[in-house]
Amino acid sequence: MSREGLEALSSRVHADEALVLRLRRAELAHFEAGVVRLARELAIDVTEEDVRDAIARGREAWLLRWIL
Repeated sequence: MSREGLEALSSRVHADEALVLRLRRAELAHFEAGVVRLARELAIDVTEEDVRDAIARGREAWLLRWIL
């Protein structure tokens, strides 16, 4: 997995409101592909599997904070 790629992409997106809006407007069914496409445009190595794994980790962390 490309944790470095995801971190680099996250930093770029958080620093650019236009990128934030672009991802917010993405249809949920195509979100993962949209993130990968954006990463490629920014020359950042991220796969759909990386995105799926990151989403799963985020959901798990969110759920656990209510349990623990």
